[in-house]
Amino acid sequence: MALEERIELRIAQLIEQSRLLATGNNAGQSIDERHRGECSAWLTSAQNLIYIVCSDTASPYRQKADAVVAREWGYMIHEGVAELSAVLRSLLLDAKAGLLASVADQARAETFDDFLDHADAYLADKRVKEAGVIGGVVFEDTVRRICRKQAIIEKDIKLDQLISALSSNGTFSGVKAKRARSAAHVRTKASHAQWDEFDQSDVEATIALTREIIAAFLDA
Repeated sequence: MALEERIELRIAQLIEQSRLLATGNNAGQSIDERHRGECSAWLTSAQNLIYIVCSDTASPYRQKADAVVAREWGYMIHEGVAELSAVLRSLLLDAKAGLLASVADQARAETFDDFLDHADAYLADKRVKEAGVIGGVVFEDTVRRICRKQAIIEKDIKLDQLISALSSNGTFSGVKAKRARSAAHVRTKASHAQWDEFDQSDVEATIALTREIIAAFLDA
């Protein structure tokens, strides 16, 4: 399941959980201490999820979540659940409109960047094999992610074919496609432990290209 699908599912789960939690007793208060605790835990989960989806501290969703969670609800905390659940319902609509795909791309771009930093560190230590493995994996995952964004079927399709598809639809220029095929070579040889088939300069080129296409297509 893709990252955006998992987040969308979790939003829906929290909304469903809120249906019971948002109901108080006949006096309009929390039913008991257990109910209060469950409401408090739900608010924390909802706030955390909103933070994951909305990385910008100025996001209205984050600001609203912070305001709701910070309020002194006391025995009326179930009303806080109802209020923040309404916020989640709006966020879910945005998710279905494509917001989460962008969020997932940015999250993956950050993860990939961390991996590539590790690959650079290995190269600095002259550990070309390790750098080749990491760089190659991140390169292929990036290409597959870009294909999904371009509505190109990538499951069970070879990397070279995907590069050709991205070249055919104009996503990759001829020069970039040529560089991508060189990076695919590193990916293939590293995955089969054919260490003599690539050198440090090949890995450096793979990492450089991967950073470029991440910045162009995922980190936006």
